[in-house]
Amino acid sequence: MSGLRSWLLFGALLVPLPALAEMQVIWPQGWEVARSPVGTVVDAPVVRQRGVRMAEDGSQELVMEVTRSRLGSGVVISVENVIVEMRKALQKDFMRQGLQAACSKPLDAKLGGLAGLEVHCGISQNGTEVLKQAVQVALGDGVAYSLTYAAPSQRYAALAGEIESVKAGISLR
Repeated sequence: MSGLRSWLLFGALLVPLPALAEMQVIWPQGWEVARSPVGTVVDAPVVRQRGVRMAEDGSQELVMEVTRSRLGSGVVISVENVIVEMRKALQKDFMRQGLQAACSKPLDAKLGGLAGLEVHCGISQNGTEVLKQAVQVALGDGVAYSLTYAAPSQRYAALAGEIESVKAGISLR
């Protein structure tokens, strides 16, 4: 389980909300939210918001992260290629940690009002699924967005409403 914990404990820094005008997330009350980068950096190449819902015992129950990456001018990007590469990277990362990730094919999805793609993965350790993770990707005007979220498999169904609530509170442009 140490590999699972290290994946869920990925850190981030704080940034004021005005820097995130292109990417707004309404987090439910009680979530621990971190933003990156530090300071008001409107034109930052990468901006992240990471929310963690803690369980009653103090462990991380649900982790969600929204990222905006600026694209260079004239850059043409394929959302299909991006989601496939993200899926491969996720699978390789878990394999390095001694876990196996079985992921779906890319499916059409909406992310913050933008058309995109998503994949869902089941992460197993010694043949037992321990984590469920999803990755979504969408393109805006000169930017690429991603949403990742993960929760322990045994709690995932119970957290589905919370996941949908956060997703409904994401506004991208």
